[in-house]
Amino acid sequence: MGPPPISGGGGVGTEGHESMPGGRPPKFDPTINYYQVLNVAPTATKDEITQAYRELIRHTHPDRVSDEAERKKAEERCKLLNAAHMVLTKPDLRREYDQSIRQTAVSDALFQRYTGNGASQQSPYKSRSNPVAPHMTRAQKRANRSAFFQLLLATFIFAAIIMVIIVVGSLVAGGLHAFFS
Repeated sequence: MGPPPISGGGGVGTEGHESMPGGRPPKFDPTINYYQVLNVAPTATKDEITQAYRELIRHTHPDRVSDEAERKKAEERCKLLNAAHMVLTKPDLRREYDQSIRQTAVSDALFQRYTGNGASQQSPYKSRSNPVAPHMTRAQKRANRSAFFQLLLATFIFAAIIMVIIVVGSLVAGGLHAFFS
């Protein structure tokens, strides 16, 4: 049996999720990226979050829609916006949410590294990129190879200069020693 429902709106997006450590149900849905919902950066301030929330809620409020199907969609969107605003504007809840997101990102990275499979959820801190065209991949490989060889050449030149300095230094020291003897 799952956790009992939370009254008073405290259980945002908790349907179907197991309880958190300590036996209490989660106060947020860790599978939803609330930063993306509000279109803000993870480093956004409370004021920036509130401003983004107000702007989005103004455009998507169900009272602005007359069609019943569209109204239902707007209601769901508003519920999601309200949940994101609640989680991200309460410092303790936001800290807990961020920790949950980081744990998910780490576990996904480890899963991908050790199994070779894709991650179960993309990190919220990474932007989603479009697939790279094959000619761009070849150009990137050439650029990486060129950079590697330039670094290798610079390292070799540096090592040769150090060797020359050591040899010249020892010859000068030997010559000076013989000169003053």
